[in-house]
Amino acid sequence: GRAGDLTIRALELGAVEFVRKPADAASAGLSTAREQLLSALRAASAVSPRHVGALAQAARETRRGPPAPRTGAASRVVVIAASTGGPRALTQVIPALPRTLDAAVLVVQHMPAGFTRSLAERLDMQSQLPVSEARDGECVMHGHVYIAPGGFHMRIRREGENRIIALDSAPSIWGVRPAADPTFRTVAEHFGANAIGVVLTGMGRDGAAGLRAVHDAGGVGIAQDRESSIIPGMPQAAVAMGGVDHVVPLDGIAGAITQSLAERGAM
Repeated sequence: GRAGDLTIRALELGAVEFVRKPADAASAGLSTAREQLLSALRAASAVSPRHVGALAQAARETRRGPPAPRTGAASRVVVIAASTGGPRALTQVIPALPRTLDAAVLVVQHMPAGFTRSLAERLDMQSQLPVSEARDGECVMHGHVYIAPGGFHMRIRREGENRIIALDSAPSIWGVRPAADPTFRTVAEHFGANAIGVVLTGMGRDGAAGLRAVHDAGGVGIAQDRESSIIPGMPQAAVAMGGVDHVVPLDGIAGAITQSLAERGAM
């Protein structure tokens, strides 16, 4: 909807976080809004002022080229986790991936229901790869980017030779749904060494344990560096957990992904 589109645009232009207006003025709704507002204020207070100028540039729309030569069920996957500062970071990572990327991309951005579709549509306009909000039961395909829908955890299950997206509304993890850890863990289980995990800017430690699972399964772990992160909590937690092979500034994340894929080849 228009509210979601405007919110994504504000996040691209430098807004750190947003809080939805409560649907009603009942005490429960106001209490929830209070906690969300406090969380947003904590996030804003943790942001380094030096990042604000860089955030103020709007992402550009891209005219997509012809379809990539390879299609079909994905045998390799890239999983990206992000939270506070993530929408803007994603506009620097996803559009920088080539249309010939020989993998699927799964994105878990901490965001409530009603906003992830706008995020997917905005990234789709900017990127060489098609981007969409993930749907339960769809096959994970080469050269496609799937955004976990707000309000649902995104896991991977196997069906013959195909890997299938499974969405569920199980309880929040780390206070969020979608959380990245379930996605990382099931990707580690079903893709093993053919997985690359990436943890971008955000508060908390979601993704740290899951990235370690990807690493232990033979995959590659990448974390955004402290200097380029709006809030470095999540990538630093991933480093501390031991699942990170490469620490990279934001403008080098897409290159690190494509280089890791090229170095490993299809396994």
